[in-house]
Amino acid sequence: MSKPSALDPKILKHCAAALRTLSHPDRLRIVEALEKGPLDVSELTARLRRPQAAVSQHLMRLRAHGLVAAEREGRVARYRVAHAGCLTILGCIRSHFAK
Repeated sequence: MSKPSALDPKILKHCAAALRTLSHPDRLRIVEALEKGPLDVSELTARLRRPQAAVSQHLMRLRAHGLVAAEREGRVARYRVAHAGCLTILGCIRSHFAK
């Protein structure tokens, strides 16, 4: 078996930033809720049972790292998972830690 090649330091830095962003339980719960499809802030607030301001702050961080995206429908922004890697990470968490 051949030795895997070393990852580019820029890629590692980007991945570390994304993992830091996902490291908050509420942000992981947001990604988990969005896994089933787009939701707006009020829907996320109800599902997470967290204050709207807190959910909005978490969404802002997730958006800043390109992990979720928002699409406007009139006055309402609906959020969706923008990076499939988030779902892969959730899968790893489920298979390794949710026993």
